[in-house]
Amino acid sequence: MKRILAALLLITLFAVNDSISEDRQMSTNIGIFGGLNINMHSPEFYTIQGGDGLMKAINKSSTTFGGNFGLIGNFPLNNTFVITGRLGYNMLGGELKDYMDDPFDASLSMLEITPGMQFHNLISGTDLYFLAGLELGVPLQNKYTYPSSLENDVDIPDANTRVALALGVGYIFEISKNIFLTPEVSYRIPFSEVSASDNFTTWNVPQLRAGISLTFGFGKEKETEVVQKTATVDVGFKEVRAYDRNGNVKPASKISVEEVQYAEQFPILPYVFFNELSDEPNTKTQTLAGKSNEAGTFQIESLTPVAEKINSSTLDIVGERMQKDKNIAIRIVGTLDGRSEANNRVLAQKRAEFAKNYLVNTYSISPDRITAEAGNLPGKPSSLRDPMGLEENRRIEIYPLNSNSALFEPIVIQSDRQRIASPDVIEFVPFAESNDSIAGWELEVMQSGKLIKKYAGEGIPEPMQWSIMPNDLAANEIPVDYTFKAWTINDQRSTANGTLPVEYFSITRKKTEERADRTISKFSLMLFDFNSPDVSELDKRIILNSIVPEIKFNSTVQVYGYTDIIGDADYNKKLALQRATNVQDFLKTKVKGAKYEVFGVGESVQIFDNKTPTGRQLSRTVQVYVITPKN
Repeated sequence: MKRILAALLLITLFAVNDSISEDRQMSTNIGIFGGLNINMHSPEFYTIQGGDGLMKAINKSSTTFGGNFGLIGNFPLNNTFVITGRLGYNMLGGELKDYMDDPFDASLSMLEITPGMQFHNLISGTDLYFLAGLELGVPLQNKYTYPSSLENDVDIPDANTRVALALGVGYIFEISKNIFLTPEVSYRIPFSEVSASDNFTTWNVPQLRAGISLTFGFGKEKETEVVQKTATVDVGFKEVRAYDRNGNVKPASKISVEEVQYAEQFPILPYVFFNELSDEPNTKTQTLAGKSNEAGTFQIESLTPVAEKINSSTLDIVGERMQKDKNIAIRIVGTLDGRSEANNRVLAQKRAEFAKNYLVNTYSISPDRITAEAGNLPGKPSSLRDPMGLEENRRIEIYPLNSNSALFEPIVIQSDRQRIASPDVIEFVPFAESNDSIAGWELEVMQSGKLIKKYAGEGIPEPMQWSIMPNDLAANEIPVDYTFKAWTINDQRSTANGTLPVEYFSITRKKTEERADRTISKFSLMLFDFNSPDVSELDKRIILNSIVPEIKFNSTVQVYGYTDIIGDADYNKKLALQRATNVQDFLKTKVKGAKYEVFGVGESVQIFDNKTPTGRQLSRTVQVYVITPKN
């Protein structure tokens, strides 16, 4: 026990913290101290029993209590090192036992002289200090009484000067100007025995002390000058890396842009998401043309060909298609998150009624064609254990009453000339380090002065994935520039830049260089329920009507499975592979001659923004690329 306590105190003693710029230096102070001793006697000696001359062993360890008091002075060298000295009275005596449990009363007291060193500000911002010193004790009283030996008030022969190591810790309270009250705990490890006599070896007395001192300072207390450090910001990029469609990563060295005949099919989610306890759509994920007086000009064909942009107009797409096809009738069900909204059917009904009223008032849809209902949880809810899953459950679900309805048929964008990037996902891994707090940061991706993508955030930046959409990059070989900026709460700023070269292959160049030309068709199947690999009936219909006709005898069909970021990454990768395999197996039953490749990517490549419920729903997808060489 003694060794453990000593080791802990020594380790703490030398764990010096150098951050002392705001700590004060104590003034010289002198006062009084007093406290309680716990004396831990460890005797192993013999005495001669009176009368018969027999030897009796005093060999049982005993814990006794005593006291200490005296004068103390503290003399600072600087705000870390303070010389301390104590002159006082120390009581070590008490009742010991012999081998027969007969009492052996020892009266031991010392004149204590303890020089030492206090170590202040090792823990910056506190008034805690650590103590190391050498206790010297000059014997004042050394007697014993041993009734079993008929010995009473007998001097202990050859009493030793006490020598002990003092290790301790204290805390200073300034109760008034230059008046200090200081509790302290210390442990005393003796190097000497109580007596040098052969009859009294071995006998030493370790001590545990708890006490308090009252001291008075002299002169003005010095305040250490506060050193104001100039804030600096170091920014840069740990990595800039590229992902292929299989999720494999490598350093990004360049971007190849190819001009091809390209078609892409964009899925439409039958959901509109709401904020917690709100009966109006989340404005971050749903744009309502009718709310901005644009209903009369809304056209599906004019939508930006990006899946998330398209799915931010779900109600307007439904309204336009119901206008054009009078046979479409729908059922709208308002759902709840299962936690804060649980069983709030009034809220669920209001959500459904909001969508119905929007379609009726904005697109003049007959109310008879729309049924609005209150539900509870969605029919196939997302995770109830994850806040992102709860966010997805706050929605309306739109069901065509005719299962063969084209209401949610994907939107197809076709072009004879589209620019496709490879790799199509670049991940930036920036860093921002400062002796101040990082307040915010921005990352901009540009080409020829045109802003392509911008990211912004607060605090420490995280890796950011840039999914390069068709036609994002220009039809030339101008490099892509990226700039990362960060700033502190005191507005210290720094910037880091980088460049990615671009290699462009136009159709003309491919002919000149006799490079193989090709057509690419991309399809996204998205009606995978949360945590399910099963291909829905709607997706099977899309496969039959849209994908199968595009597959030729010399086509390569690449099937990629993705997931959202909810759950375990390894599990998600397996789930993504199972989804992709199920789609591949279904395709093979319809077209046997093509070459098929299947990949389970999971969440390692985030093809959509997983911070939004729409992005996570779209991420539960299988993307099918049909690549066919052109003759």
